[in-house]
Amino acid sequence: MGVYEAFSGERGIGNTPYYEVAGKHVVCSHCGRDKFDKRTAQLNTAAATFFGLDWANVSATVLVCQNCGHLEWFLEE
Repeated sequence: MGVYEAFSGERGIGNTPYYEVAGKHVVCSHCGRDKFDKRTAQLNTAAATFFGLDWANVSATVLVCQNCGHLEWFLEE
């Protein structure tokens, strides 16, 4: 699955590309812009992979900066 196929189509605050986490407006730590695309990523562990239980691992929310492509990772939405 490619990057574009993984896009969920979900948007942030009021169906815009702006997001808030823990009560703070999210800005890119690289370029300072504040428009993101949202993705999810599975955080695989060696033990779960060994036993074929990758599906049981925790997922993270990943915000991709629309300006520079920098990834901002969050464990909780």
